[in-house]
Amino acid sequence: MSVPTVTLMAPEPSLEGKAQSLKVPEVSIKSVDSDVSDDDSVLKCEIDSLPSGSESDSDVSERRLDVSKKATHGETDAVAIPTPETVEPAQAEREEQAKPDEDVEVAYDGKKPPAPRSVAEICEDIVGVLARYRLVHQSDTNKPWGAKSKFLHQVENFVSRQEPVLLSLPAFPFKSPNKATKVLGTLPDKGEEVAIFHLQGLCLAIKDVYEHGADVYIVSDGLMYNDILGISDAEVWRYGQALRKMARDFKCNHVNFLRLRNLLGEEDGNEPMTEEEYLKDAAHFRDGLLERYLPQGFDADTHIAKDHDTTLTYRGYIKFLETDLATRATEGEPKSKAQMKKIYEEIAKKMIVRGKAFATSIARNLAGHIRLSIHPSTEISKLSMSLIPQLGRSFTPWHSALVRAVDGSITMSHAAQVPALTHDLIFDKEGRPSYFRERSSLFNWPGMDVDFDYIYPTGIIITPRDPNARYSLHNVHMQKVRALSEACSPVILRGFADTTDQHTFESKAYDAGTVAPWTFGIRQAVKDAGSNDPKASTVTSTEAMPMHYDGFFFFKKELDPATGVEKLVSKVPRFQYFTSITPCTPGDGMTLFASSQLFFQHLPAPYTLEELENLKWDCKHSSNWNNHMTDLPLVVPHPTNKKPCIRWHEPWYKWQTKFSTNEIRISNGEQHYKDMIKEMLYDRRVCLYFNFEQGDILVADNINMMHTRTSFQAGTGRELWRIHFN
Repeated sequence: MSVPTVTLMAPEPSLEGKAQSLKVPEVSIKSVDSDVSDDDSVLKCEIDSLPSGSESDSDVSERRLDVSKKATHGETDAVAIPTPETVEPAQAEREEQAKPDEDVEVAYDGKKPPAPRSVAEICEDIVGVLARYRLVHQSDTNKPWGAKSKFLHQVENFVSRQEPVLLSLPAFPFKSPNKATKVLGTLPDKGEEVAIFHLQGLCLAIKDVYEHGADVYIVSDGLMYNDILGISDAEVWRYGQALRKMARDFKCNHVNFLRLRNLLGEEDGNEPMTEEEYLKDAAHFRDGLLERYLPQGFDADTHIAKDHDTTLTYRGYIKFLETDLATRATEGEPKSKAQMKKIYEEIAKKMIVRGKAFATSIARNLAGHIRLSIHPSTEISKLSMSLIPQLGRSFTPWHSALVRAVDGSITMSHAAQVPALTHDLIFDKEGRPSYFRERSSLFNWPGMDVDFDYIYPTGIIITPRDPNARYSLHNVHMQKVRALSEACSPVILRGFADTTDQHTFESKAYDAGTVAPWTFGIRQAVKDAGSNDPKASTVTSTEAMPMHYDGFFFFKKELDPATGVEKLVSKVPRFQYFTSITPCTPGDGMTLFASSQLFFQHLPAPYTLEELENLKWDCKHSSNWNNHMTDLPLVVPHPTNKKPCIRWHEPWYKWQTKFSTNEIRISNGEQHYKDMIKEMLYDRRVCLYFNFEQGDILVADNINMMHTRTSFQAGTGRELWRIHFN
């Protein structure tokens, strides 16, 4: 799978005992000169066919398709038919499939980029992305994806024409009628925000492997069901407009919206619509769509009995109606459970009828689109997915409230079920309730009125609530920043004063921990040095870099207690600390941060944490001191919270850089693991693609996080200052 190009860092200078650093598992160093010259040393880098009104009880589990396929780069104009469906092998079979590639892996010298991919290979990569975003029932996690060939064929239609992949999603109708116990209000909140970012990430993930990318079209089905559920047309309008504004404000430009009028063949000549126009025509669009697209003689009872997808949706409707319309049991004459059950069943059948007309209209008007669905399904006609990367049960944001743990992990819950003793209700900038956050003293900053905003997919941005406040970095409680970065890196301070003052920046590093100096001092200016010398540092160039962690070539002499022989041992600083002196143009010179926590949360079946914990790897670096490191553990425990952390250095070849290269091999397993690791580290659900703004302070946990940098234009003046501390 191709990803944004990123380029190698050369070896880092030895501290010769000057820094106190975290001890990590020792690795043996072969053919290493004991004295590494400053000229050779390099600093560490900066880095549904049915309606959307129901919620799913399914657990979200992601799967990968062809796990032994090698990643390739480039595009081709050649047209080829997609390869036949490949059944995903079990672990033993997967390793057998990888073996024929071993000779190719060894023979590859890295001087030339891989050959351009065929259309069939590009299609496999795109469908691989879709597979990672699938909503798979827990019992089906390790089963072959029976519908894969169908989606390969759909994708091939776009790729062969070199057009963006088009996705359609019936969803986002309106907030639940039960405002008392299920949701926080009538308008989109943090739940919808994360869902919009998640859909944007899906489209960008496809663009990572296919130059023409993808666009998703949300078709709101609110007007199809609102009158049945007691929601006004005006409320549907306000919800939809706020959702569109949210997508614009967050620059989610691959997320688009369609109305019922589009399904009736009417143009968007007067778009954006006014509320008055919308309300005048709402009933006309609803009735018109039913009249035009409901199949003649359609019987809901028959379809519920005979069509499995319809059965699943019908059951889901009844379940959510029990909570959505719970107050109806107390309206008028008291009703028994049996009476309410009958009411729910009748409403659910009405929704099935309207859903059939709605689905038919989508099938006819968006026939070429890949159909997404928030419902569990057989995937005969649609791809099921969860809108939010959540733990536990899968809820939609219009039927629940979003709950954040301190570490950033997300669960969705009915609002009334979130415990007030352990969680705070957080309000947005307009003063509306937005989500629940786990209570912690880390969010209490005396003398500073600040907002803590979790960003997708990982990290926290801290800003003064009043933009004119301009609190000084000098007064920031760095121990709390440190603790937050251990919980959910990176932590960004934005809108604070004195962040580019050298004295203030350096002194706050000592407040955060024990500074780890280099031979030249504690602070490195990370900027383009303009050098073409192959021995120069990639860090101080405009090239992209490989995914890595800082301190990989950070060596210190230690006595081996078993042999009494002095040897060089790799040490790793605990934290990175940056300030942005001169940022790049947005989209250029981005810093990427991949979270180990999210890596393992989204680890595709049949891979397991236990499997990866047993793997070790070797790195052979091209520097003139011929550094060869062996038996490095792929997974290590975090020193504070003991959670598993990925330790890796992305392979980097001669065709990718004019500086140092490195060869990476799994030393006790098959080489196909390298493709999976790369795929997951750049996964948009795992990796934050971050643009610094002028004056940003950023602190990242160098153990939990992997990071890299994309390339940028020479002459832009991009400059960061970086300090490491323990």
